[in-house]
Amino acid sequence: MGGTETVLAPVLFMAQFLYMWVTVDPYVEISVSIAGSGASSLINQLAAMSLFCLSIIFITQSPVKALVLQPRGFMIVLLLWLIVTTVYAVIPQTSIKQLILVCITLVNASVFLLLPRSEEQFARLICAGLLIMLGFAYFGVFFKPLQGIHQFSTELGNDQVGDWRGHFAHKNVAAGAMLMSSCYGLYLKDKGLRFSGWLIVILSVYFLIHTGGKTSTAMLPAILIIAFVFEKFGLLRWPIALGGALTINFLTVGAALLPPVYKFIESLGVDPSFTNRADIWRFAAQVISERPFFGYGLQGFWRSDVVVNNDTVENWAPLAFNGHNAWVDALINLGVIGFILMIIWVLVLPLIYVNRIFKQKKYTPVVRLYIRIWLYGLFSCSLESMFFENGSLLWFSVVVAICGLRLQAVAEPVTEMKTETTGSCANTLSQVAVVR
Repeated sequence: MGGTETVLAPVLFMAQFLYMWVTVDPYVEISVSIAGSGASSLINQLAAMSLFCLSIIFITQSPVKALVLQPRGFMIVLLLWLIVTTVYAVIPQTSIKQLILVCITLVNASVFLLLPRSEEQFARLICAGLLIMLGFAYFGVFFKPLQGIHQFSTELGNDQVGDWRGHFAHKNVAAGAMLMSSCYGLYLKDKGLRFSGWLIVILSVYFLIHTGGKTSTAMLPAILIIAFVFEKFGLLRWPIALGGALTINFLTVGAALLPPVYKFIESLGVDPSFTNRADIWRFAAQVISERPFFGYGLQGFWRSDVVVNNDTVENWAPLAFNGHNAWVDALINLGVIGFILMIIWVLVLPLIYVNRIFKQKKYTPVVRLYIRIWLYGLFSCSLESMFFENGSLLWFSVVVAICGLRLQAVAEPVTEMKTETTGSCANTLSQVAVVR
């Protein structure tokens, strides 16, 4: 591609970044963010499709196109199963539309790290993107407070009044974004951009505290500590990731289904309903048993007419927007086989990549960044739905982190001369990714 690649790649990278971190419709009204807007949805879909087309144009002419959607065999199996669940979906037309959006997101996320020509360019672009994002967030708070700060609403009541959300749709979304922004800031600091890195960390943490997002605020130091232990003690990696995910899900979903666990959580002074999520999980357990193999299809259950009009359940669960647990929603949407595939993709493969990276002594600041974001997503998905959530910054970031870990795992050091010759855009790694 030559000169075209040099110009297109960083522009496309920034477009992808701002599309996820700023969105095409910042400062959305609460009523619109909850109910949805046809106009903004159309613009969002057009933007996603445009980025997808540009990514395809770029990658088809790139020397690193073989690195997209890897491991190829597993991704083919996963996509085939998504197609099968779509065929057997309760609402096929909804699942087909969702499947198309899922494919667009996966391609965009897979191409994302292949766009910068070097890790230095990656760091500079990330730095610029985060500063723009923070500018939007603080502008909303100080100059558009009716949109940037939660006001009273009939949908949310008084509980969130005064919480900052900036240009994001909800304070919890803002909190998650600021946590990840803090991780990126620490990475930039480690890469030598000390002033910008610390500035991003300070602005992100300050905003995070004012979102009122207690879970994300507590998780930031927890993730940094866990990632440190994860890095230093190889024998603890599988127990931390696998054991941590199992434990959190046992204590959360288990509290909804098992009375002894409920009483144990209550004895700790913690809300055992996890803000009424327990009602959702009990309802979900019932519906999973009705279609355990194929599931209901992507977006084929929650908010459907059958569920919303369900008068057999005496709580608010049928009105929920999702299962508030990614693993629960994987069972609902994709069935048991889809659930197992998600465990392999989101949990097992990253652990294999990390072990390979440490075995080959290729641990660098960018690997630390990927691990922090991956661990945050892995533990967050026990309380929030995340898998295949189109437009979700957290899901996109986790997919990018998993792709990044794989790129590092298969990367081989090359000389500067070879880098210039191949023109590889996989230099976002500390080494250039060379297909084996």
